[in-house]
Amino acid sequence: MQEKGGSASMLKEKKKGFFGRVGTVQEQPLTMIGEGISVVGTMHVGSGVVRLDGHLEGKITGPGTLVIGENGFLQGEIEVNTLILNGRVEGIVMAAATVHITPTGRLSGKVQAAHLVIDQGAVFDGEGKTVRKEESTPASTG
Repeated sequence: MQEKGGSASMLKEKKKGFFGRVGTVQEQPLTMIGEGISVVGTMHVGSGVVRLDGHLEGKITGPGTLVIGENGFLQGEIEVNTLILNGRVEGIVMAAATVHITPTGRLSGKVQAAHLVIDQGAVFDGEGKTVRKEESTPASTG
């Protein structure tokens, strides 16, 4: 039987695994929206990792990483630090750091990020804009 600690080393490998084709996400708190689950509305997530293998219609925001699995689909808006797209998104994506569309990923809409990575085989149909990290999301003033 494999220990929990042993699975963490697998996440650092550059192969298809829990985080999809990009396995470099370090250990962080994880929230999953599993296959077969549909959510309608707005979700605010923390600084950890959210993995979407189901369907979300609406908006997801937060300072963490959103991983959309190969069977995941989001229709609406995304505003996160990092997006790793192995599935499908239709809408508007804003990332403070990186949007990475893997070979199985499909994005239709608008993207604004500090870094935009589109792997060979990925599909991007829309508008893309790269901006400095400090410009990509409005700063809160109190």
